[in-house]
Amino acid sequence: MNRLMKMVLDSHTVVLISSIKMINKRSYIVLVFLCFLLPESFSQNDNDIIKFSGSASISDNFYSASGIDPRQPGNMLTGILRANLTLFNQIELPFEFYYTTQQTRFQQPFNQFGISPRITDWLTFHGGYFSTRFSDLTFGDLRILGGGLELTPGNFRLKAIYGRTRQAIEPNKVSYMPEVYEQNAYGVSLGYGNESKSFFNINVFHAIDDSTSVKSDSLLVAPNENLVGSVDFGIQMGKVVSVRGEVGVSAFSCDIRAEEIDEISVSPYLFTPNISTKVDVAAKLHLNIKPSKYWSVSLSSRWIGPGFTSLGYALMPNDLMEFTLAPNMRLLKNKLNIRTKAGIRYNNLQGQKMSTTSRFTGFIAANYQVNKTFGIDVNYNKNQIQSSHKLDTLRLSNVYNSVSVSPRVNFNGLGGINTLILTYSYQDVSDKNVYTSVVSDNNTNSVYLIHSLSYVSSLSLATSVLYNSTKLPDLTSRIFHISETVSRRFFNNSLNASASIGANFVKITDSSSQLVFRVNASYSFNKFGNFSFNLSNNSYNGTGAITKNYSELYGSIQYNINF
Repeated sequence: MNRLMKMVLDSHTVVLISSIKMINKRSYIVLVFLCFLLPESFSQNDNDIIKFSGSASISDNFYSASGIDPRQPGNMLTGILRANLTLFNQIELPFEFYYTTQQTRFQQPFNQFGISPRITDWLTFHGGYFSTRFSDLTFGDLRILGGGLELTPGNFRLKAIYGRTRQAIEPNKVSYMPEVYEQNAYGVSLGYGNESKSFFNINVFHAIDDSTSVKSDSLLVAPNENLVGSVDFGIQMGKVVSVRGEVGVSAFSCDIRAEEIDEISVSPYLFTPNISTKVDVAAKLHLNIKPSKYWSVSLSSRWIGPGFTSLGYALMPNDLMEFTLAPNMRLLKNKLNIRTKAGIRYNNLQGQKMSTTSRFTGFIAANYQVNKTFGIDVNYNKNQIQSSHKLDTLRLSNVYNSVSVSPRVNFNGLGGINTLILTYSYQDVSDKNVYTSVVSDNNTNSVYLIHSLSYVSSLSLATSVLYNSTKLPDLTSRIFHISETVSRRFFNNSLNASASIGANFVKITDSSSQLVFRVNASYSFNKFGNFSFNLSNNSYNGTGAITKNYSELYGSIQYNINF
């Protein structure tokens, strides 16, 4: 291996070994092998046998405050290493490692190590922490500590995973945070076809909480079990029409300690039904029609039953039925682009609630580039929520409207190239509830002006001015903002530096002001990586009896390298 590669690997060894206490014994062996044995392998200078590539970054963030309680840790060191080892141009061993001095015990720890070796172009293994996805209704946004494999020979697909999706957390009696159970999961996805055209997949995902993982005796949270299966598909009809859809069924037990139902026979490896189990279905369908490059239309629908639950998605909504229509078009030789979307959503699908809520959302956005000098953007948004509750005090009826107009001009002057953008926006919130309208009714007018000036020398100036006025039933707030940013590149564009200063003046019941100053710099060492530095100061001056003076200082130093 050449000297540069050896220097890079040796430099990362220091970072990895300093973090080794956060890793289990097996990961320790892997790291030692990668950091010490691989450099010796590269000494053969046989790039056809072994190739090594990746990226690494390390950053140190610092913070201090005066006049208020600190809102974040005073210092935090973070390191990320991603690397890929290729053997014989057939076997790939990608791995990643995360480290921070501020350990977060929510869901999964931040300090993580994972490796996903790929053998040829159709077989991938996962070990340690990794992420993958099955479908929209089963599994997709959780990071797993465990193992898995993915096979994609030709049009055939197989994914299988097993591991821990959540770690156990004891309840916090000081902050009244409830306990969190350790959660283990497995899943399988089997499919055939080209997923960019026509395909068919069968997906199964199972997750269960470990009721013994929390030592404290608490009744605030019950351990859950979930089994969800789905079929998702795609059909390409020529070049004009494409269809995508999925149908799923879920079984969810909100308390696995409840009495089991003996009359229902299910394998204990799949699911154990009890008196707290709910079974429900979900479905979604998307139709896209594009007969021309100048216009297209898509139609979407989704039904998720109130009992449908997938623990493979942390925040999946349920009890909804929605329909969406989205036509788009290009006119006047592509100078005018128009995008629109309108949709409506309902809940209370099975009549289990006291009232049904409907929600309409829609927007239209038009972009017109008249010529090289002048263009204009126009946007309109509407969001309306209504409920059918019989009591006026509980009935919802909120309407949100927003419109903005933004002309822009490009011209030569003042020795450089100028861009001038003026944006006016109006927002209105109307609440027809007799009680909540007193605090929620409001309308806002804002004007935003941006001017940028760029020179051939790489010097650029940017000026921004903002005025915002918001009227509430009992008061009016006004905000005036002005800022200036100067940036330039030096040393054949190796050094990029910028500085900005801005001031905010706020008038509500009392007057207050805020001064913000920022400095940013980054230097590129070409193949040796790049170094960046950021520093900002926020000083707030309040003149009222409630507001108080304070200042905050933020900063960060970061080094990145690709190898």
